[in-house]
This record gives sequence, C-alpha cells and structure tokens, in this order.
Amino acid sequence: MWETGQIEVRVNRDDISYLRFILEGYDGLGIVSTRDPIAAQVVITYPLSRKALLARLIHALHREGVIKEDIGC
Repeated sequence: MWETGQIEVRVNRDDISYLRFILEGYDGLGIVSTRDPIAAQVVITYPLSRKALLARLIHALHREGVIKEDIGC
C-alpha cells in the first residue's frame, strides 16, 4: 500500500479538465478530485514517493497560469 499525501490548489475553472489530463499523462503521479467546481478548488492525491516530481509539475503549471494558488492541505 502506498503512503499518500494531498495538496489543494485553485485553478482556472476552464483548466480543471486540463489539469486532470496532464496528471493522467504521468502514470501514478496523482489523482485530481474537484472540491469546489465554482471556486475551481481541486485536491490532488499523490504517492509520497512522487512528491518531488509533482512539486516541479505544479510549479510549471503555476508559471503557465493554470494553477492560481497552492492552498495546501
């Protein structure tokens, strides 16, 4: 069984499916769940062993403008 962590982020509403698509492309990197579709808050559940890669991807998506803020968890 994998140990998992969670991070909550706010994205552009139009980019929720894009974020899900990107994470699906990285097999086993994370699962996107929408917490609040109106506020575009999503939770990413990820294996702790992939935390560094996820952090780099989130940083890149933030620079791209997809992720508006890291809310934490």
